[in-house]
Amino acid sequence: MILGNPQNIKSFIDQGFYETDRFEIKGFKLLADGALGSRGACLLAHYHDAPTHGFLLHSPQEYEEMIKQIAASKFQANTHAIGDSANRIILDIYGKYLHNKDDRRWRIEHAQIISPTDFDKFRKYQIIPSVQPTHATSDMYWAKDRLGAERMKGAYAYKHLLQEYGKLALGSDFPVEHFNPLYGFHAAVARVDKQGYPDHGFQMQDAISREDALRGMTIWAAYSCFQEKKRGSIEVGKDADFVILEKDILKIPNEQLRNVKTSRTVIAGETVFNREHE
Repeated sequence: MILGNPQNIKSFIDQGFYETDRFEIKGFKLLADGALGSRGACLLAHYHDAPTHGFLLHSPQEYEEMIKQIAASKFQANTHAIGDSANRIILDIYGKYLHNKDDRRWRIEHAQIISPTDFDKFRKYQIIPSVQPTHATSDMYWAKDRLGAERMKGAYAYKHLLQEYGKLALGSDFPVEHFNPLYGFHAAVARVDKQGYPDHGFQMQDAISREDALRGMTIWAAYSCFQEKKRGSIEVGKDADFVILEKDILKIPNEQLRNVKTSRTVIAGETVFNREHE
């Protein structure tokens, strides 16, 4: 994704898509607000532990102008939104330019804190929630301090988002988080850190199943950037992109998931890693 600002948007729309076998530019990433930990995420009400709402990086009018330009092109819009206010603003602007008959696959990146009245907008406007499960287990130690108990009900609500849209794109958010996808898989299904804390999982009502986590990291992730016909599943006619793992991550105990080793990695039919040869 290209950083979404007025100069880039005009320039890259004029240039059109860039596509090779390994690299594509077909979308913009807009940044709506800051991070929750630094109290930069834009909230509808004051932080629970500070007299501030956080902030937006641009005005709503500026976001609308940028999104309007993207809507008039074939490019995909993807917007970093953490706080419930930032998510509401972007969801509503998206909704103004999206029509259900259009297959635009616009995304909210992170969708970290959602107001109860805004969850259905992912379904209504067909907006993909693109989340990073390790954010939940990285932030769980202090998130309640920032938000208070009531707003926590709409935070890191991956199962709720999945139920609304029907798909969930999962990623790592590297370099903010570790790139190992098994850490994200573990966080999505077990909702604990590497030490197994907390004992019964963090807000387990929003844990997702192992099959959904696997889909979120493969076919749904591919779908979220229009690549599902090329990769994301092992099928005739698709690029042979896959890994062979030493254990079945759909069956082994949660506490083993983070330590599963890759035996072999194949990209477009080429073996690029083989543990036997290391």
